[in-house]
Amino acid sequence: MSVSSGELLSFLRRLRAVKDYTAEPISQETIEAVLDVGRWTGTGGNRQPTEVLVVRDPDTKQQFGEWGAAPAATAAVVLLLVTASEASTFDEGRVAERLALAAAACGLGSTIATLKNDGPDAAKRLLGIPAERRAVSLVAIGHPDTEARRARPKAAQARKPLAEFAHWDRF
Repeated sequence: MSVSSGELLSFLRRLRAVKDYTAEPISQETIEAVLDVGRWTGTGGNRQPTEVLVVRDPDTKQQFGEWGAAPAATAAVVLLLVTASEASTFDEGRVAERLALAAAACGLGSTIATLKNDGPDAAKRLLGIPAERRAVSLVAIGHPDTEARRARPKAAQARKPLAEFAHWDRF
């Protein structure tokens, strides 16, 4: 399969956060395909400080929702990013974005969210994550619920013009 640069750029521009999901499960094969993209994400010095905890348990996903990551409660799968405490949040963000892009390439919706307040510590206790690790960011993945999306008021889709976004040679 050959994809033109125009098609690939269009795909990248269309990525949107999906926060409403159907109850349809995601196959093990698809989850592993998404994870494989995540593990190939570049990191500073190729340290690879991020690991992923795949969460399918409905009660745990509900807890994530209560800890500030609301879309996690209805997602088919939540990928909790577990990193070394000294890891770069930039590298963590790169992994999260790659997982979201991989989900979209598989025809799924996703959103990146963070656990708030006591959520990270509570999640570590609940899931047996070592105290010295960080568990704040997650990627919720599922089949988009288009009915729920249509029912919500639409946010503005406009973007800044390129001339306001990019500066050339000097600010």
